[in-house]
Amino acid sequence: MTRLTDLIRGQSSQEAVSPDLKSPTSSMEPTGLPIPPSRPLQAVAETDWYRRACHELQGIKRAVQTRQPWTLDELARIASGVVASIGANDKLVQRVLQQDAGDYLVNNAVSVAIVSVKIGEGLRYESAKLEQVALAGLLHDLGMFVLPDSLVYKTGTLTEEELQYVREHPQQGARLFKEVEEAYPWVGRVILQEHERWGGSGYPNQLTGDQIDEMALIIGLADVFDALMSSRPYRSGVSPHRAIRALLVDGKTVFPYHLLKALVDQLSIYPLGTTVRLNTGETGVVSQLNRQYPLRPILQVSQQAVSAHVPVSKTVDLRTAASVHIVEVVPIG
Repeated sequence: MTRLTDLIRGQSSQEAVSPDLKSPTSSMEPTGLPIPPSRPLQAVAETDWYRRACHELQGIKRAVQTRQPWTLDELARIASGVVASIGANDKLVQRVLQQDAGDYLVNNAVSVAIVSVKIGEGLRYESAKLEQVALAGLLHDLGMFVLPDSLVYKTGTLTEEELQYVREHPQQGARLFKEVEEAYPWVGRVILQEHERWGGSGYPNQLTGDQIDEMALIIGLADVFDALMSSRPYRSGVSPHRAIRALLVDGKTVFPYHLLKALVDQLSIYPLGTTVRLNTGETGVVSQLNRQYPLRPILQVSQQAVSAHVPVSKTVDLRTAASVHIVEVVPIG
């Protein structure tokens, strides 16, 4: 059985991770997030937190662009709801992996928050700290809201001057956040450090190692993962499987090992929804992860339909089907 350690140390691929794609530190302050009204867990899980977060962030984006006042009250409640929902099921994670259409700057913020919470779960963070992670993830690119849309959504290559301007968004976001709310100091640190990288290749201050807040590294890792999957006007995104492979190959000098391991533990080498081909020749879709053995998830395997109108599938649990294994990922499209 191939071990996760071997995968992270030994994967080889032509895919690369750029730090521009957009060890534990000291303990965090008490969360301070508003406690949402008590409600049944099922109601929390079924609420469309992805849509609510996008709607709220669009409002904050408009307020920033028009220099109107804004508050964090609703976004903090949404952060708490996201954590509760992820604790109940994987629907929000599946939403991220599906890559919804829309404003990709806002979608990225929500997706990064969700993936960051999953990484935090892999690190055994308590609920209060996961809520901190969620809120910081939602606001990690606040400084991008200051930039003109003509630059943010430009389809052509950025000039050197434009690129430098974009790279100033962490400082702009940190300044903007400080003016709005000083009760959430960890968010300001994340906004400023999210593009810093473990080996010093990031920006704006080329910090290294433990100089970087662990939460900023978590959100930076989630940001790169989402950026790899996301299509842009100038390039196509890759599958979740290829995004994770790229991080395992090229992320070892960019992010600390324990964060990469937490990402793989939570999302697997074969994330939910990945289509794979088995050594039996059958094709299946990953429907459930196996935390202990990431290479042996549970699949829904297609079978020949009895009726042309009724698709048929069977469940194959690779944990117990010892003679069956995945041979390749089936490309989409």
